[in-house]
Amino acid sequence: MIIYVVQVGDTITSIANKFGVSETRLILENGISNPTDLVIGQTIVITYPQETYIVKEGDNLSEIALDHGISMMQLYRNNPYLWEREYIFPGEELIISYDTKGTITTNAYAFPFIDKNILKKSLPYLTYLSILNYKTLRKGEIESFYDDSDLIETAKQFGVMPLMLVTSVTFRGERNPEMIYEILLNPDYQDNHAESMLKILKEKGYYGVNITFTFLNETNQELYLNYLERITSRLNKEGYPVFITIDPNFLIEENQLLFEKVNYSKYNELIDETYLMRFYWGTQYGPPMPISSIENISLYVNYTKQMMDPKKINVGFPLLGYDWTLPYIEGFSEANAITLDAVIDLARSMKSTILFDEVSKTPYYEYAIETSGRIIQHIVWFVDARTIYAIVNLVLENGLSGTGLWNIMSYYPQLWLIINSNCKIKKLLSEVNQ
Repeated sequence: MIIYVVQVGDTITSIANKFGVSETRLILENGISNPTDLVIGQTIVITYPQETYIVKEGDNLSEIALDHGISMMQLYRNNPYLWEREYIFPGEELIISYDTKGTITTNAYAFPFIDKNILKKSLPYLTYLSILNYKTLRKGEIESFYDDSDLIETAKQFGVMPLMLVTSVTFRGERNPEMIYEILLNPDYQDNHAESMLKILKEKGYYGVNITFTFLNETNQELYLNYLERITSRLNKEGYPVFITIDPNFLIEENQLLFEKVNYSKYNELIDETYLMRFYWGTQYGPPMPISSIENISLYVNYTKQMMDPKKINVGFPLLGYDWTLPYIEGFSEANAITLDAVIDLARSMKSTILFDEVSKTPYYEYAIETSGRIIQHIVWFVDARTIYAIVNLVLENGLSGTGLWNIMSYYPQLWLIINSNCKIKKLLSEVNQ
């Protein structure tokens, strides 16, 4: 696999010729919406499959899959554009297999109102789906917001285990530490929390629970441990696995990375898997900075590996960008989230050149607009194929379980192209159309 960065004068034709692949495949696999107007600095992923097949007159997908000893779902994984097609055409090339480096699990976070087409294209690449629909209330009660029944059943049909995501954070990213401490300090509230989870797990048909830990630190770690012991004891007794998502609360001071030195040794014994991931919401109030930093993540992984089985560790990362206005003013400035497709469209419309920070492995660019006679400067930080590939390599090199993807409400083809062409995705349930 090659990640090519668009240079001045490049066209989709020149890039295809340079790497000996078809223009059509480059456009389809990378989801390039405007192939006649590429952005300087934009990434294009070029893959070289292990096996391909040229469609012949009279072929159909089920026969092609059977003849090559793969499932229909594997055909869709390798050729995702087929979801939007009713037919295959003689002469077109289908990817049968890739020469993958290893096996990983994938867990994506999504709201119940995710677009059905985006969901259908994403599920073939997932092991788990954590559904954001449940908020912890006082005394350990839980409230839901949407009917997630269809989403749960659809996930199962695609061989994906639906997980009930339980969080104290609102959909806007608002937190309530007082309420959390009330539960952490009261065993009765913890028992109520466990029973509330069990009721929903059984009624909705979830396979397990994923609990977010957003205030975990060195001071309160024993409280969280006691809470986790009570929750896992009750849920495991009923046959439900428990996952946790930890926000590591990174802090940079004097160019040094600081994070809570929590002892995860006992957590390792209680949970099935953990996701190390920062949560990103619609608005960001901190200063302009990389959305994800492979350097910081690597340091944190090295720390957690000393106490946890690597096969229980997953690295989470965001699938979005943020647009800041400059200059940044602490307590006043804010950045708005932007989808990765919109990031490229904005760079194109502003004629910006995408730059790249080698330390964090994240791209960025600047632009300016005139508003009410004033020139307003902006900077956009986001993730691209290079960021994703760095995360995938980190997982494989460290023998970790896999990745956590925040979130899949928008479809980003390069994400799945990189993961699928480099890794075999673990499936714990049977897929449809085997």
